[in-house]
Amino acid sequence: MLNREGGALPAAGGVPEHQQRVDELQAQVRREGRAKRPTLFKPAAPKPDPSQDPLDHRIAEELECIRRHLDLIGGVLVSEPILLHRYATQLQAIDRINQQLGHLARIVGSEQKEMAVDQVTMQDLRGRLQRRPLSLLTSPHR
Repeated sequence: MLNREGGALPAAGGVPEHQQRVDELQAQVRREGRAKRPTLFKPAAPKPDPSQDPLDHRIAEELECIRRHLDLIGGVLVSEPILLHRYATQLQAIDRINQQLGHLARIVGSEQKEMAVDQVTMQDLRGRLQRRPLSLLTSPHR
């Protein structure tokens, strides 16, 4: 029997047939588990261990503090429409510096610094951190 819209009427339990089919499909997916349906996302890379050096942690904390201050300043400036319109590029630069400080804080606070550098999402910063230091390229003794 069909309802006014042409769909099937609910079964004796009061659940429409289409909903019963959806429930069956969901139950099947749950029974299969992750083994048959791999995740759509890559697994997260392992995080580097925290540094054993207390100075690394203090420097990382200071970088995070500077980052929070920049974030507060940026938030105040962005809330002013005239400043936002006039200095949009400079405000974006503040945000970029904020991101760089966050990455640097994570690297400094890590024991495996190379692993932490590999996880930097800003490609230009990661590239600069992975190249030879400029001081080695310009030093007359090397």
